Amino acid sequence: MTEQPPEDLSDADRRELEALRRKASGRGVRVGRWLGAVALLLVGTLLAVLSVVAVFARNQLLNTDRYVATVAPLATDPVVQDAISRRLTDEITTRVDLTTLGHEASDWLKKQGAPPAVDSLVGPAVSGVESFIAREVDQIVHSSTFADAWDSANRVAHENLQTVLTGKGGTILKSQGTTVSVDLGALLLTVKQRLVDRGFALAGKIPKINIEFVLFSSTALPKLRNYVTALDTVATWLPWVALVLLAAAVLTAPRHRRGLLLAGAFLAVGALLIIAGVAIARAYYLNNLPPAVHSPDAVAHVFDIVLRNVLTAYRVMAVLGALVAVVCWFAGPARPAVWTRRTTGRGLDAMGHGLARTGVPLGPVPAFLHRFHVPIDIALVVLAALGFVLTGAGASAAIGFGVGLVVLLVVVETLARATAPPQPAIV
Repeated sequence: MTEQPPEDLSDADRRELEALRRKASGRGVRVGRWLGAVALLLVGTLLAVLSVVAVFARNQLLNTDRYVATVAPLATDPVVQDAISRRLTDEITTRVDLTTLGHEASDWLKKQGAPPAVDSLVGPAVSGVESFIAREVDQIVHSSTFADAWDSANRVAHENLQTVLTGKGGTILKSQGTTVSVDLGALLLTVKQRLVDRGFALAGKIPKINIEFVLFSSTALPKLRNYVTALDTVATWLPWVALVLLAAAVLTAPRHRRGLLLAGAFLAVGALLIIAGVAIARAYYLNNLPPAVHSPDAVAHVFDIVLRNVLTAYRVMAVLGALVAVVCWFAGPARPAVWTRRTTGRGLDAMGHGLARTGVPLGPVPAFLHRFHVPIDIALVVLAALGFVLTGAGASAAIGFGVGLVVLLVVVETLARATAPPQPAIV
């Protein structure tokens, strides 16, 4: 119930009192809207940040092509190649005891009449064989054949994993209920053909059948499939929910421009926090590797290559959020923003008109840029942002991109203002 003003007030006093009440009521509404907008921004930013992880995890678990594309660069990374080459060489030389074989050969030669000095040849011979093995393994690992084999092996492994996680039967591996089984029918056909080739003609009458061989059984498989299905659903809808919440926050804010500025700032800060967190986790992980890891450099390269796409997504979010916030601030009524706009505009006008007075033939360029300078400026900003993000550049390169962008924008705006100055009227 609205409180009525005292009856002894004049009409002017009544109007002033009502105005004060409306102002106080409006202030309360604005505060409430800002609180609601900030709450929506916090939730929307959190969901936007989490959606990147959800989409990345979904793509790596349920999309074989995406997974293979993620791990394919590992096969061509020199540090990883060297680590794989050393590991393979160590496994071969460990499984094949070359020293023992050398001494056995030496003993046999001595029994055949060779002098005792033949024992001194064992060490150099073993070293030569080990060098030969290392050289051959290194050549194979650094070849395109290894890269193709790497991709094929990862593709087959991921397809089998996907079958287990989704419960959808593949051509050979099947996952149903609580069991994972393999169909031995294809192997039966191979055995059948081999028997026929060896002269056992009766094997040709063996029919084509499915032979289910259970690899393992677990009651946790159905629950695991439910989790994967939930991840797929979350990764599909979470980005859209985050976008709707951020848009609702901007519309709820009493000042839409400020709301958009805050949305950009929140996204940029959230993405930068994730990037910083990944950097901290990377340092901790690499500093606490178990002693069994022989190549920390290779582990670091694997970490960086596998997570490169998700970090690129967060860089995109940070750059776009920062751009939105900066543009909204410069478009606002703040004194520094107004002064910057006026000063920049006057400077560009002076340079453009000065260029026009020089008489340098510029053709239709000034007229074209004068008409389309806004979309061209936007395109330059977007291209610079994409270039910075997609190249994974560091701080020094970011400065280079920024300086280059400013130079291009100044050139475009100066030429857009380089139209012929108006001629004074003849009286």
